[in-house]
Amino acid sequence: MEQRVQNINMSFFLRASILSLALFFSAFCFPLDPDRIKSPSYKEGRYHNIDPDEQLQGKSPIDIMKWKFFGPKDPPTVQGLTEELPLVLERTAKDLIAPEGKIRVVWFGHATVWISSTENGKTVNVLTDPIFESPIFVTRLVKLPIPKEALPQVDFVVVSHAHRDHLDRDTLRFLKNKNPKLQILLPSGMKSFSESEDLGQTISQELGQATIKDSVKITFLPAHHWSRMGISDTNQYFWGSYAFESQNKIVYFAGDTGYSSHFKNISERLGKPVDLALLPIGAYKPRWFMKYAHIGPEEALLASKDLNAKSFAPIHWGTFPLGDDLPQEPLLDLRQRLAFPESPDIKGLYPLYTGISWGVKDGVRILPWTIGSGIDL
Repeated sequence: MEQRVQNINMSFFLRASILSLALFFSAFCFPLDPDRIKSPSYKEGRYHNIDPDEQLQGKSPIDIMKWKFFGPKDPPTVQGLTEELPLVLERTAKDLIAPEGKIRVVWFGHATVWISSTENGKTVNVLTDPIFESPIFVTRLVKLPIPKEALPQVDFVVVSHAHRDHLDRDTLRFLKNKNPKLQILLPSGMKSFSESEDLGQTISQELGQATIKDSVKITFLPAHHWSRMGISDTNQYFWGSYAFESQNKIVYFAGDTGYSSHFKNISERLGKPVDLALLPIGAYKPRWFMKYAHIGPEEALLASKDLNAKSFAPIHWGTFPLGDDLPQEPLLDLRQRLAFPESPDIKGLYPLYTGISWGVKDGVRILPWTIGSGIDL
């Protein structure tokens, strides 16, 4: 009888172990696209940036432990910093739709931005790097400005790269199920991934590839970054940024990126000024650890000049605690570098929000907005 109990316990242990391993590999192992090796950006066994990128091979657990436990830590960039979270302005579905002849841009937090364009009665709605909950092992600090169930129709989702705070499978499946005609634009090398994750209509893109619907043109462009979703796929999916062209205006979404020559490369590719650049500024500290993959406020200002941007609005801050910077530190760091008019300049904001004003740096207008803020172009 005792032997039988032991056998039952051992059998249960084996089944539990096998199930645990299966769950682990299903969560951390993903299929690789065999066609990735045909990409002009893939060589020597991985995808590459335009500039040398030996520092962007992916961070090992040892690197992360060194950062977390041994430092060094960067000094505060702003005096009197607190843990205060950014304000979230609540929005309705009606608030998100661009009026006729306009492009409306509303920030949802992190790198998730709503871009709506209406021309000749036809509206096209786009979401960038949507993530509605929290990535694994990370806490979301602030809520969405609108419940996900209340979102209007989404025509396109664009994904900049395969990191879990930018490519969220649950969010993508939710959007696919809610929007039967949704198209998801992905970087090169993600066809097999999208099929295994049942993401619906997807397009895996190379640099310069464009997708057009009505008056909106979406072009996949370079970034200076890296990718990883699982345990054995580092830099086996590409990464990039996007330009949205509509009504003779350009909105540029940088995704995640370090600073490199790719910003000037993009300006040359586009051949005309960027009307609004959406540039990341958060998860930028400590610089010794983050600088190769994440620009901070100072480099975002440089990037806006490289892009020949008329204006830029900062994203990728205040939503997830991914760096040593406090929730509002990236924005406050940016603000102290700008010159502001004596009276608020709120032209181009929708809806009007007292206290938000465009600043200026080297001829570029910069909007230190908050989650739920919007801009009409």
